[in-house]
Amino acid sequence: MNDSAADRSHTAAPALIGALLHLAAIDAGLGSATSSALSPEDSEILTEVEVALRNQTLSGRGVDDALAEVAGSIASVRSSASPVPLTAAKYERQRTAVLGQLGVVSSKGASVWPPTSQTAVQRFGSWNEALKAAGLARSSVGRAKGQLRFDEAAYDQAIATFVADCDDRDLGATYKAYGEYAAEHKGEVPSAAAVRKFYGSWNAALASAG
Repeated sequence: MNDSAADRSHTAAPALIGALLHLAAIDAGLGSATSSALSPEDSEILTEVEVALRNQTLSGRGVDDALAEVAGSIASVRSSASPVPLTAAKYERQRTAVLGQLGVVSSKGASVWPPTSQTAVQRFGSWNEALKAAGLARSSVGRAKGQLRFDEAAYDQAIATFVADCDDRDLGATYKAYGEYAAEHKGEVPSAAAVRKFYGSWNAALASAG
C-alpha cells in the first residue's frame, strides 16, 4: 500500500477488513458464531469498526447491536472449514442492505461504513489483495494471465463497483465517466466500448447493477 492510495480512504484498514468479513459472512449465509475468543488482530478490527460506526452518529444501542453482528460474522468466517469467497458485486449488494439496516445514507465527501468496494481496492491495491488481507478466498473473476477477454462475472463486477463508487461520490454513472474509470484501471476492467458491446447499450449495462 502506498501513501497516495491510503490518502484516498479515510477508513482505517482494520475497519475495511471488518466490512469485508461481515459482508462475506452475510453473503455466504454463515450466520453468527460465538465471538468470545476473537484473536488480538480481530479484536483490533472490531475496535476500528466501532470507531467508524460511532462516526456515523448511530445511537449507542445501534453501535452495540451492529458490533455484535460484526463480531459474530468475523467469528463465523474464521471458523469456516474453507476460505469464504466474496466478489465485489456481491459485496456491493450486501453493503447496500447493511447501510439500509443501519439507516446510513452515502453522501459526497463522507466516510461511511461499510465503505465501497472501490475504497478497498484503493486501499489494498486490488480486490484480490483486499480479500487476501481479510483472509477470504481469492477471486478468480477477471481476466486470467494470457486471457484476452473478460468473462460475464467480470463485466458485472466492474459495473457494480463503478456504480457504487459514483453513488458514494455523488457523481453521475455516465458512459464517459466509466471510460475515464476504465482508463485509470486499464487491464483490470473492461473498456467502455467493450462494456457497451457486451450489454448492447450503456443503459443495459447500468441495469445489470440492479
